Amino acid sequence: MRSRSTLSQDRDGKNALIALVIVLLLVVSSVGAFLFFTAESRAAQKGDTVKVDYIGRLADGRVFDTSIYSVAADNATYPKSLSFTFRGNETVYRPYEFVLGSQGTLAGFSDGIVGMKKGETRTIVIPAGEGYKLNESKLTILQLTESVPVQRTMSISDFEDYFSATPAGFMLYTDPIYGWNVQVLFVDGENVRILNNIPVGGAEFRAYGSSSDPSYGWQINATYDSTGDNITVHHQLDSSSAFNKKGLDYNGSEIYVESVDEANGTAIINHDKEVAGKELTFTVTLVSIG
Repeated sequence: MRSRSTLSQDRDGKNALIALVIVLLLVVSSVGAFLFFTAESRAAQKGDTVKVDYIGRLADGRVFDTSIYSVAADNATYPKSLSFTFRGNETVYRPYEFVLGSQGTLAGFSDGIVGMKKGETRTIVIPAGEGYKLNESKLTILQLTESVPVQRTMSISDFEDYFSATPAGFMLYTDPIYGWNVQVLFVDGENVRILNNIPVGGAEFRAYGSSSDPSYGWQINATYDSTGDNITVHHQLDSSSAFNKKGLDYNGSEIYVESVDEANGTAIINHDKEVAGKELTFTVTLVSIG
């Protein structure tokens, strides 16, 4: 039988071991808590990999892009810009991940996130001159009333580029800009002679439209002039059309009505991105800091 002093020593040893384990657990939990709260509370800095949810708006409040499915799917609460594309599947909507300060992300967007903490929401406004750059050469003037020759000759390569088709004699094609029928009168070795064909009394067509998407294009009124050699086209655009009308150019690229000067009978057509040269406002929530 062990003596009373031996039993006492055993108890003291066990107590010391238990105390040591408790101390170690407290230290580990304290370090873990410190690291957790440090990660949760630290501010994002350049070089950090971050994930953010965002809603991008034009100056008039219309949404042009978002990472949030509920925003993308709700057009009543979140009206969309002309260039907004609904990606459809909820699984493709996820926070945007990038490295703060890296190329490929708008500098104003990235800089606006610096200093944010996880869960924080911030509004970032990027002035027109600091967002997506506008290529001034892609702004063209459209005459609201224009004259188009009934017949004209073009090279075969120009025909193929414009109509995306090979010309064949007496075949009918659809003009990709004006929407009326075009007949090939003849084709020789290099050139094509075409006839723009509209009803004798004139008609309305949808210029810069799409056969599959009615949101593209605008109405035009087309009539023969007094000589019968030209078609007079009246574009049905007014001041309310600015930023509210888009179309498809003959090559399939999107165009936007930038402004309409009814007094001078002209409109500015933007062949660049809708967001180019515009003030942009982002509502951003920091989801995580990597």
